[in-house]
Amino acid sequence: MTPRRDPNALNGATSDAPDDASPAPIAASPAPIAASPAPDDASPAPDDASPAPAGSVQVRTRWDDCDSNGHVNNAAYVALMRAAHDRAGMPVGRLRELTIANREPLGPEVLVDIGVSVLEADASHRRIAYALRAQGRLAAQVEAVWQDSGPTLEVELPRIARDAGGRPFRFSQVVRSHEVAPDGAARPQAILQWLEHAVFRAAARAGWPGTRMEAANFLSLVVGHDLVLEAPARDGDELVVTSRLIELRRVSGTWHHEIHRADGALVATDRARGAFLDRAGRIRSAPAEMLEELLGGEPAD
Repeated sequence: MTPRRDPNALNGATSDAPDDASPAPIAASPAPIAASPAPDDASPAPDDASPAPAGSVQVRTRWDDCDSNGHVNNAAYVALMRAAHDRAGMPVGRLRELTIANREPLGPEVLVDIGVSVLEADASHRRIAYALRAQGRLAAQVEAVWQDSGPTLEVELPRIARDAGGRPFRFSQVVRSHEVAPDGAARPQAILQWLEHAVFRAAARAGWPGTRMEAANFLSLVVGHDLVLEAPARDGDELVVTSRLIELRRVSGTWHHEIHRADGALVATDRARGAFLDRAGRIRSAPAEMLEELLGGEPAD
């Protein structure tokens, strides 16, 4: 069993920290870090650079990496992490765990320096940290466990202070060909996108689509993921995505997600932490009526 680092430590807080500590990095700077100047003609474009030694790698964010808020999406952080991993010459194994902690949003066309460091390594696995910095500011921290050999590692999700008792939301989908990586399994980026959709779908099913949230001057931004990857999901596999709200604090909440194949095999589990903000990026509490509906789970049709 691999030891899990407390994800709240990456966010600068402990599991028992005050409610308003965790989302502060996002709220302190709602506008994303802006585009970097284009390199001069004498400098090679970062994306065309040859592999760099382990230590630091530079990449550039793209317009396609950003969501409707103009922020680099959590799924895109996985692609940036993988690019840094490969350019740093790190061995490629099977990705088993992924922890993402957002500090400050990034916009498109931003040069990002990614520091790559090995936290632990043995014959079976490596735990590697990736620190993403732009214009001298820490934007995100990512940790990944890559399994090199041996039986499948057992992992534990981080504990929660108290279970909010939310009932599940559930939907089915099929893995599509463009979501599959060269190894034949669904990309981690696709899995995170399914889970993002799961939360928006749950809110809409509970009577809180995006338009109603906007009218209520409310916005929830994902500030962290703790993703564990299990059995592969392949092209054409039928999947069931189950999500429930498991933790509520004054200005943040945590969803627990599970993805199963039709044969019952567990594909992934995830804890997604969201910060509650108003449309201007200031910390606020969530509408009580919305939380009540979300805790009630999937409504009867």
